[in-house]
Amino acid sequence: MGRRSRGVNHAAQMSREAGGSKDSQKHRRQHWSEFSRFTARIGHTLETVNEAEDWMLEFFVWFLVAGAMKPGSLANYRASLSVIQGMAGQDMSRSTRSRDLQLELRDRHGRHRARTQQEFNDLLAAAQALDNSVVHVIRLMRWLGLRMREALMCGKSLEAWRDLILQGDLRLPIERGAKNKRPRRTEVLANHVDETLEAIDAAVVYCRDRDFELVSGCHDDLKSAKSRLKSRFERLPMRRELSSHSLRFTYAVDFANAALDRGIPPVDVLTQLSDRLGHGPSRVKMILEVYCWQIRHRFPEKIRLPSDFVPKQRTKNLQTSTTGRPDDQSQGNGAAPRRRGRRSGRRFQVNHGGKGTTHKSY
Repeated sequence: MGRRSRGVNHAAQMSREAGGSKDSQKHRRQHWSEFSRFTARIGHTLETVNEAEDWMLEFFVWFLVAGAMKPGSLANYRASLSVIQGMAGQDMSRSTRSRDLQLELRDRHGRHRARTQQEFNDLLAAAQALDNSVVHVIRLMRWLGLRMREALMCGKSLEAWRDLILQGDLRLPIERGAKNKRPRRTEVLANHVDETLEAIDAAVVYCRDRDFELVSGCHDDLKSAKSRLKSRFERLPMRRELSSHSLRFTYAVDFANAALDRGIPPVDVLTQLSDRLGHGPSRVKMILEVYCWQIRHRFPEKIRLPSDFVPKQRTKNLQTSTTGRPDDQSQGNGAAPRRRGRRSGRRFQVNHGGKGTTHKSY
């Protein structure tokens, strides 16, 4: 095994230790492999992750920029390298910050939008004429705000969801297909309980005799089922701003409008919505700017949304969700939230001209 191959294997090991979905780990390995190939072309073969230096990363970023890489893809490359190096004890994120390098920032606004009711009805009609299994996936994505993978794998959870709704519990656990294997709980829209129950009942009847699989691929595995579903989506009016992700946008807008109509404070609305969509409480700013851009006028013009926002723990005055029940975001015992202390400095080795220099990161 050559030196560069050993370096790529080391990066793959760091990526596995960092965790994440299989796709995320795969992309990290690919990005590091391209970086390693680039450094070899300029005369520096990396045998380990720790041999990378700041100037190599900066040169690689400018190499990608010169190749007309889009800001979003460039950000993904830098994030992959940062994760791998972080696991190896390096912190070189400062050397490739967009602000320092004056790079163009990615624009995440306006790519998707919520569907109107007529657009949703037209989509269902087209899907029914194409493939009945796709109809059930589309309805579940729209009424529960599911990702495509979550809707594809939710067959065995349908009956449990129906029982919970009939018992009056509108918070449904998403345990199969969740991003990065992080279980979450979505919420049935209070104004659309009947539509949601109808969609779940129809899906149960459809997949009960199919081993509770809504879509089956040619090789009887998840990968082929996902490929088949994607090919069906491409044949439907599900492109660009009205791609499959627009169904989650539709759910998000309906959830936010219902919560605001109930008089829930705007910050709490965004916190709850971030939780229901599976993004966690720290992504409220993104939820406002991306998922709720169509109803931005309903939120205050100036709203304090720090990127590290953490919702308050449960107090005597409980915040209510759109179902009218206490918000499940709050933790039960009323204890003050624990704050994560400052990390102790980690030492890592960086090679400059063959000499080892010890640095400390915080």
